Amino acid sequence: MKLTRLKVFASVAENKSFSKAAKELFISQPAVSIHINKLEKELGVLLLKRSEKNVELTPAGMVLYKYARRVIDLMAEAETEINSINGEIQGRLTIGATLTIGEYVLPQIIGSFKHLHPRVEILLHVQNTEVIVEELLSGHYDMALIEGLCENPKIQKKKYLDDEIVLIASRDHPWSKRGCISLEEACAGKLILREPGSGTRQITEIALKNAGIDIQALNILMELGSSEAIKAAVSANLGAAFISKWTLEKELKLGLLSIVEIEGFSIPRSFNFIYSINRNLLTFPAREFIKFCEGQGKKLLQDIADYK
Repeated sequence: MKLTRLKVFASVAENKSFSKAAKELFISQPAVSIHINKLEKELGVLLLKRSEKNVELTPAGMVLYKYARRVIDLMAEAETEINSINGEIQGRLTIGATLTIGEYVLPQIIGSFKHLHPRVEILLHVQNTEVIVEELLSGHYDMALIEGLCENPKIQKKKYLDDEIVLIASRDHPWSKRGCISLEEACAGKLILREPGSGTRQITEIALKNAGIDIQALNILMELGSSEAIKAAVSANLGAAFISKWTLEKELKLGLLSIVEIEGFSIPRSFNFIYSINRNLLTFPAREFIKFCEGQGKKLLQDIADYK
């Protein structure tokens, strides 16, 4: 069995789709079909059940996938050890990130890391926490950074940065003029929230529940899928919002938005590295990227904040 065919088979199994596997591997869909057909012919068994909606593994396919994943990971480990001996960082690094991290934290870090290690090809996928965790476990990413909670036993987690979710309002909103309000008043006002499934929404709701607030009784004006959309809506004085403090630097500096303190209430959280325990070893580029984030990356973010 050729390693290339095993990689194609594993990608189809993880994506449950020939077209998605082709996109992930940068080959045509007919080429994917050819690899799978040759593999099935070589083994003399049907590995995949095809349907119009998706692709499922047969019992034989489940067995092969287990060993294919092991072979692919062992090859990656070998490359990792060889590269670490040479001291050279190269290869592809696929990172999943939740929206706040992907939009406001990682771009500067990735740019600086690429400048030091130009032979590393970095692919960044930005989604909400729910999708990132699912795709990490499916083998789509080498590692990920998330802002939401993750208690999945198949995930390893390591803290990276501190964050706080704060209540914001436009500078013309009555709350901005007062500066501090009660939690009950905040929850009774018109609120603009992130979509269900996002880390910010998840942690905000948990904090409110722990403070005795009935989530079903919240006055939710709208749900939006990005921090930029939420800030635009709040700037237009449509309502107030709970949002990451990391996203507000420009708006606070320009005086477009205000942070409204809530008496006796705060929502601290952290950004975390996560990786699947099913992967025996992080690739050399992934290990070096995490090391860079924890050292030069943190300093870079601080220098940018101080400069601005």
